[in-house]
Amino acid sequence: MLSHPKLLQFNSSIAILLRNPASMRNSPKLCVAFLIMVLLFGPSHGLPPFWPRTDLTMTNNLGGPVLTVHCKSKDNDLGVHMVAAKTDYHFSFQPNIWKTTLFFCSFQWNNQVKRFDIFDAPRDQDDGYKFNWTIKPDGPCKLGKKVKCFPWK
Repeated sequence: MLSHPKLLQFNSSIAILLRNPASMRNSPKLCVAFLIMVLLFGPSHGLPPFWPRTDLTMTNNLGGPVLTVHCKSKDNDLGVHMVAAKTDYHFSFQPNIWKTTLFFCSFQWNNQVKRFDIFDAPRDQDDGYKFNWTIKPDGPCKLGKKVKCFPWK
């Protein structure tokens, strides 16, 4: 456990705040510090984040062959996944607040290799938190109220 004097002072201030939330009105610095701590450490310590996780599902609709999917972001490599016909691959993630989250994938089948940005925050983030894609030979299609198909990159 850390015992730095400033950290101990901060922890005791948080304890006071949690016992008496009205004390936050008297200390704007404490209010800001508490908010920063929640934003920085909330998701990694089991506290709910201020925005939900995004769920993304891709269904192999190539018409028979196994689809090999490999998705990455700047910070995460999700590995290689083999997706049988008419089955899906699913992952979830926490997009950042700056709307710069990007997950790009390669798709391989029958000696073909295609690429597509399966989640691009400027394009997708305002569309909700659940994304269903169908992967077809001519390109991926985002399902929803309207089906929107895209060409391969």
